[in-house]
Amino acid sequence: MSPISCHSSAAPAMKKIFSVSDFIAFGERYGIDYRFPALPQYTQSSPVLHGDIEEIALPGGICITRSDVHVLQPYETTSRHSSPLYMLVVLEGNVALAVNEQTFLLSAGMAFCSQLSEQQTIRAHHGADSKLRTLSLGMYPDGGWRERFPVSLADEWENSAASARVWQVPEFLLSGLRYAQQPGPHTASRQLMLEGIMLQLLGYALNLCQPATQKRGLPVTGEYQRLELIRRLLEQTPEKAYTLNELARRAAMSPSSLRCKFRHAYGCTVFDYLRDCRLARAR
Repeated sequence: MSPISCHSSAAPAMKKIFSVSDFIAFGERYGIDYRFPALPQYTQSSPVLHGDIEEIALPGGICITRSDVHVLQPYETTSRHSSPLYMLVVLEGNVALAVNEQTFLLSAGMAFCSQLSEQQTIRAHHGADSKLRTLSLGMYPDGGWRERFPVSLADEWENSAASARVWQVPEFLLSGLRYAQQPGPHTASRQLMLEGIMLQLLGYALNLCQPATQKRGLPVTGEYQRLELIRRLLEQTPEKAYTLNELARRAAMSPSSLRCKFRHAYGCTVFDYLRDCRLARAR
């Protein structure tokens, strides 16, 4: 659906058939081109997908869209608007994306983010007879979104390269997303939960995309290399039983220093990272 398609502060989830006419209305309202390659002779009432879509408009021009749908007919989209940030998290199914000449295939547990403009557009393809659960965040380009973000995070994102980014979402963030993604009454607590998780996702993405020399001020040699040694150890042999004291000795740090610096470098705790590695190995 539209990266920025919120029109109310609390639009309840609707389980319904979305037809070509619905998509045409979306496109006219939000500047999106839609194509239906399997329906060359389509009518306005031709069904495209069935399911639930919930739109939540937050202050500052931030919009979160929760989708739980079954695609009945393949369709393609091309964005025609500008946005300082568009983020998509796939919880179930697959989404094929193209940003200019870059192509991406997102599967369950993966996230995508990018800045959008006339020079940088997103094209997406959704295959027929597929189940899709996603959570997306979009921002209007009027600058109001900066008031909702920590100043440092907003500045870092705006100053970062505008290229698209794709990454595997850590399991501890996926668990929060799955919980917050469940349909229910729109409450302030759920709104804050969704907004907070999306902020964590953006912070995690920025941390992953920084050069090693810029990660929280850590040098390439010495301290950062020792942290990388621990991270690779956990990634390569997650089945082993580790203690914080043992890992701290390997890193030549105190346990409290390792705990703090690992979180600063990688955006999660030592044992959250170990849990993610174990879950990834079990899949």
